[in-house]
Amino acid sequence: MEHALGSVPAVDMRQHLRDLQTAATTCSESAVADHRGELGIVHQVDDDLSEWLTLITGPEVAQLRAARRELALAEFCAASGLYRQAFASLRLFLELSFAAVHFSVHEFERRRWNSDKSDFSWSKALDEESGLLSKQFVDEFAPQCRDDASSFAGDAARTYRYCSQFVHGKAKFSNELPEALEYSSEAVSNWCEHAASAGTAVLFLLYVRYGEDLDAHAHTRLSEVLINRFGHLNSIRKFLGLAND
Repeated sequence: MEHALGSVPAVDMRQHLRDLQTAATTCSESAVADHRGELGIVHQVDDDLSEWLTLITGPEVAQLRAARRELALAEFCAASGLYRQAFASLRLFLELSFAAVHFSVHEFERRRWNSDKSDFSWSKALDEESGLLSKQFVDEFAPQCRDDASSFAGDAARTYRYCSQFVHGKAKFSNELPEALEYSSEAVSNWCEHAASAGTAVLFLLYVRYGEDLDAHAHTRLSEVLINRFGHLNSIRKFLGLAND
């Protein structure tokens, strides 16, 4: 009997998939053993995002949830030896997160994006003059963060650009990955570093956009998230009433 992929019996395909699953499991066991702390840092980003999502309202929430799911998928891929896919999903996490915030203040654009009449522009979202973490934007939503925003915008831009190299199959970056589905400690560590940077940039963006609308003192868990994540920033310590003038 002929099959869609040739004359290989179906049982061989099932075995092939089982072999891939075994290889992925071996990768994940090694990744957790060697990088538990780094993966834990990324997983904490997910926990922090979940707290924000309990407090934010509006049509952008569904998109932020989709972004969070993409981060979880990226983490799974990074642990399972699917490194190119991990970087691709990390880039999508960044894009969906920034797009959600952009559309939260541009309802007309959100509607056109939802109806597939326009695209989200990453370069526009990170524009130094009018982008989401530009001085113009921050002055309107969280002026106390004016001096801090550019570094997080830079982190987001660098991570997006780096992930794009894998999405586009650039040889220099592709050659850094294993040719087969096998464990690479360097790839896991590299992904974790970029994921932590991307996640922190997104969390800072959420604070800039929504922090003033929320009473952090009335949300103990949010206060903990902010101080644990950004306690080194005087602007946020002032917001929480913890800084000495």
